Amino acid sequence: MSRGERGAALVEFALVSVVLYLLLAGAIDFGRLMFDADAVQDVARLAARELAVAPASANVTFDYALSCDPASGAPNCPFDLKARVFDPACLVVDLNDPAVALDIDGFFAAMPVVNRAMRQLMITEPSRPGLMRYAGALVSDGSGAACSAVGPSGQAAPTGLTVAIPLVNSRDATGVETITWVPVLQEMRATLDADCPLRGPFSFVYVANADDCGPLGSDPVPQRGLVAVRVNYPFQAAALTGFRASPPTDVDPLPRNMANFIVADDAGVQQTNSPPGDPVDDPGAVGPYAGAFGLGRQLALAGRTVRPFRKVVSAQAIYRREVVE
Repeated sequence: MSRGERGAALVEFALVSVVLYLLLAGAIDFGRLMFDADAVQDVARLAARELAVAPASANVTFDYALSCDPASGAPNCPFDLKARVFDPACLVVDLNDPAVALDIDGFFAAMPVVNRAMRQLMITEPSRPGLMRYAGALVSDGSGAACSAVGPSGQAAPTGLTVAIPLVNSRDATGVETITWVPVLQEMRATLDADCPLRGPFSFVYVANADDCGPLGSDPVPQRGLVAVRVNYPFQAAALTGFRASPPTDVDPLPRNMANFIVADDAGVQQTNSPPGDPVDDPGAVGPYAGAFGLGRQLALAGRTVRPFRKVVSAQAIYRREVVE
């Protein structure tokens, strides 16, 4: 081998390894994306089916049916669907709690059925040892409610935390996000009626004078008595960085965007609505779901702190209500 050929293999490998890394990172993260999308769709179908056969009064809304407590004597609340179907307090689990640690599988088996199905979508983070949670943004839970699951070792103490999903509506020229908070499980309603439960299809009747958003002259829903659910899951890559698209030009419809990486700037994030609790942040944490808004922080591109590639997966399912009280 001549002196000029020494190190040629190392240089060649260095050039090829960049492509190999991109292929490997893409295969792993997009494989995760497909798995998560399939799992979220299964959860949506399960939630819709369970609510379709769950006993609930004909005139209650989706939000009320999933939150009312029959033990409190609430009207039109014959069953505790929060404990039976879905409980937001079960989105965060403290694995160090004695009621959980002694039998983790037993505790999850006692969860509401939708929370039980979400176990495969829950994550752990090095910055929060012992905490297992649904992906998204950690927010405080001011209700003080504990997860309704009562496992073999009893009921776990309240974690004081739950999860909300930040939906990125837009980014400005510098990449700063404008977000809307959406719940993990929600009824499919018109965007303008997101905070108007009576305008959803779950209730069999529309009582105009009871509409918190103001009475309408006619029923806004063409078909009532439907369980129409959406499950939101924010997929955020562990090995891929997020980039803004470059505007097309006359000669190039897809110009390069390598300089348009999205900087992780939580201080500039704009919110169009209020989260269900105060966002919880660990300023030093780095990871796919780090940050006050759960949008993630990556150390990449010569030491810059950037956003991971993300897509909010929203799965939907519709069933007609079969059991009415």
